[in-house]
Amino acid sequence: MLTYLNNGTLTLEIHLRTNKQVDPASFVPSNPCSGNLLKGFNDEEMSDVAFEVGGEVESAANRRKRGKTITTRFHAFHAILRLNAPSLSDMCRPGDEAAVPINGVEPEVFKMLLYFCYGGKVSEDELEANAKAIIEAADRFEVINLKLQAEAVLTKQTEIMVDNMLDNLLYANSKNLALFQEKIMDFVAENGDRIVGNVSFDDVPDV
Repeated sequence: MLTYLNNGTLTLEIHLRTNKQVDPASFVPSNPCSGNLLKGFNDEEMSDVAFEVGGEVESAANRRKRGKTITTRFHAFHAILRLNAPSLSDMCRPGDEAAVPINGVEPEVFKMLLYFCYGGKVSEDELEANAKAIIEAADRFEVINLKLQAEAVLTKQTEIMVDNMLDNLLYANSKNLALFQEKIMDFVAENGDRIVGNVSFDDVPDV
């Protein structure tokens, strides 16, 4: 035993080996299609249509006010729009020299919509800050999944009360927001005694 001591200290050399199996799949790259599509987002050289967005916005009363936003040009590939925003693709043809004017949409919201069409993700913060504006644009250009995401956020963040119940119900009905409408109707069912006599449903369409 003394032969293993060095100045009275026992030194041990230990060799460890793991039997854990390495998954070969961890070395296999994922499909790069989504990432490659995003590389072409708003790239003029990889696009065949263009849009001029802004310069005109709509007030709450749906009356247009001119010159309230800066016009911004966006570039896109028509085939991607055909698959993901049919109504937007119908407004242009591949190779059109003139940019298509888009009014009533803020450039930043249009950018989110176009980014989503290219496979990008709109963050939760962006959805929360622009829920109704995104719903308006996504509904207009038939970007259904983005509209549903914005609706889910709007439904979560909106507190339904007697004072705003009717306005929210009319809005939900006009945009065909089934999830939001369900939340409002649940509120109506639970608070019928507070609503009767205080809210008129004469202007509410059959739902």
